[in-house]
Amino acid sequence: MIPLPPGRTIALIPAHNEERFIGSLVLSARQYVDLVIVVDDGSSDRTAEIATMAGATVVQHQINQGKAAAVNTGFTYARQLNPSAVVMLDGDGQHSAREIPQVLEPVLQGEADIVVGSRFLHVKSDIPAYRQIGQHALTLATNVASGVRVSDSQSGYRAFSARALETLSFGQSGFSVESEMQFQAREHQLRVVEVPISVIYAEPAKRNPFTHGMQVVNGILRLVGQTRPLLFFGGAGVVTLALGIALGLHIIQTYTRTQELGIGYGLVTVM
Repeated sequence: MIPLPPGRTIALIPAHNEERFIGSLVLSARQYVDLVIVVDDGSSDRTAEIATMAGATVVQHQINQGKAAAVNTGFTYARQLNPSAVVMLDGDGQHSAREIPQVLEPVLQGEADIVVGSRFLHVKSDIPAYRQIGQHALTLATNVASGVRVSDSQSGYRAFSARALETLSFGQSGFSVESEMQFQAREHQLRVVEVPISVIYAEPAKRNPFTHGMQVVNGILRLVGQTRPLLFFGGAGVVTLALGIALGLHIIQTYTRTQELGIGYGLVTVM
């Protein structure tokens, strides 16, 4: 595999059953980068065929392995080409390839290792209200747990420097790869910058938003336990202590007023 000349860029598109959008997305993205890589994550439709016809380099998974695995595969392939920067966007038609230059710019200018395309910065959002609520909640949880603050932790429109490309690798099954990036950014001291992007919701979500949200939260808790155990177990201990104090005060107040001891509450407090 021949490396790209210096200064060249790659667009990475993880895709699963995206035959409706992948062709036009690849054609559009090719106008702004030197190579488009589509990772077909076990699609049962013509995603790989159409992407190839549109001019993309296609890497296929024989079975669906999830977005984290697709991104890992794409990063592994891209590393061999030694690009100056990689921009990643979703294959479902929500992201406009016309915004690739503005997402890549902070990396190409040497200002960032990870650029997050935020749907909540200076751009009027067309995101349905129920999605906004869920996304803001997940962003808050990810920011607090990872120690890295962004306005849109779940955005799939991102750019990466050569350093980030060499450093990042994802392993959380059933977990938002975007949230995991924040934990790794903190661990490896990668510079994170946000730029505004737009988003198009032409299709209903493939995944149940509530189920996906719970998977992300579960993954965040696992990562906190692994990377920040003091925060994880200390936080749980503080909550337990606070509940114990509250129940203890309730028992004392009840006994003072009625001269009766709440055995049930007492046992819970001791536990």
